[in-house]
Amino acid sequence: MLKYGGRLQHSAFAYAALIMHPQASNLSSSLRTMRLSTASKTQLQSSDERSIFAPKKVIILTKLTRMEFERRTHATLNEEQLKYMLARRGSDYSRLLERHEQHHLYLNIVEQELRNAGIETRVVQRFDYDKAAVEWADAVFSAGGDGTFLLAASRVTSSDKPIIGINTDPHGSEGYLCLLRKRSHEHFKDALKRLLDGDFRWTYRQRIRVRLRGDPGRIEHVELHDQQLNIRSSDAWHGMLSERRSGEQNDGSAEELKDTNGEVTLQELALNEVFMGESLSSRVSYYELQVDDGETMKQKSSGITVCTGTGSTSWFFNINKLNDQCVSDLLRIIGEELSVPMPYDDKQVVRHICNAFNNRLIFAPDLEKMAFSIRDPIYNLTFRPCVDRGFASKIRVRSRCFDAHLVIDGGAAYKFNDGAEAILEVHPEDALKTVIFR
Repeated sequence: MLKYGGRLQHSAFAYAALIMHPQASNLSSSLRTMRLSTASKTQLQSSDERSIFAPKKVIILTKLTRMEFERRTHATLNEEQLKYMLARRGSDYSRLLERHEQHHLYLNIVEQELRNAGIETRVVQRFDYDKAAVEWADAVFSAGGDGTFLLAASRVTSSDKPIIGINTDPHGSEGYLCLLRKRSHEHFKDALKRLLDGDFRWTYRQRIRVRLRGDPGRIEHVELHDQQLNIRSSDAWHGMLSERRSGEQNDGSAEELKDTNGEVTLQELALNEVFMGESLSSRVSYYELQVDDGETMKQKSSGITVCTGTGSTSWFFNINKLNDQCVSDLLRIIGEELSVPMPYDDKQVVRHICNAFNNRLIFAPDLEKMAFSIRDPIYNLTFRPCVDRGFASKIRVRSRCFDAHLVIDGGAAYKFNDGAEAILEVHPEDALKTVIFR
């Protein structure tokens, strides 16, 4: 297991102690010539299960491109009028069109190659991606970026149904969760052959299960995917969403929250992270936190995030990472306080220390643990300093907020106001079945 709770100061003081050691007189010069590559990240640990991928039916969830969004929300405009409107907003119509066409070129290749392999294929956008669509398929492909992968994963509750992400915008999207990451559409045919030949390993990414306690009538669900890109003023968009929701209610595909003795287990499982805090980031979040079976602590902060190993490279990482400036400043202060020379102006040394710290924030996606991080904790005479990040098997948070949400993977949100309580845990049977190449 990774050692997670240590602070940079400890590492820095240990570094200073080495410099002060009699045998370390040549350390500074040695460090400048040492191998300064970053520490290798924890490898994904995969099951010994035999790798067989032979789906008969595949559903492809495609992202909604920015151009498609603009056309849907301004349906009364022709292309010239749309181009003019976008130009007035400072958006590049030609660039949006180019990326739209690149996405669909990649999407068409994915669809065609799957059909060439004798696999029945359906392509859906998020409006038609429901429980029935997932149950129809033997496997799920996402065509987009990491956001599309997270949306695809949110509907997959079985650990037996694989999900494979394809990054259709290698130049504009990181595609960390996607199989080919930054590779272009020319590589998909070979990638599919490797999958069908069994030249890969299954990887089970752990997910967070959330239980909510409180007044069932106050547990209100909000789909943040439907509130993206300033769509609140679009009557056309809201009309389309209303029609979709009506259809979901009629066909029974919309899951209802099941209340059991005042407790609701949310249907969504968090692949990246869960955030709890006030909806407006400018407001202070007030809550009570219990980690495992430890003491319950009252805290004020900018909210709390709880992540999986998959999410440890995302929001959690960016909350906690250090930069070169911070490390250099600390080394300078340590040198001044201890009256010892510190290489605060040696860029290679500073970068090495920075990378060493940041790499320790990341842990394996299949590790049955969560990592929590308190954002901007407030410490004073009332709220004493406490551990602001670490590992946990179980986390309990009771809200003392008044306009807060619990948000899962940036997509699904639930009202999380005063008195509501959330219990977060990782269960192996909730893991998401994904693939990596050997």
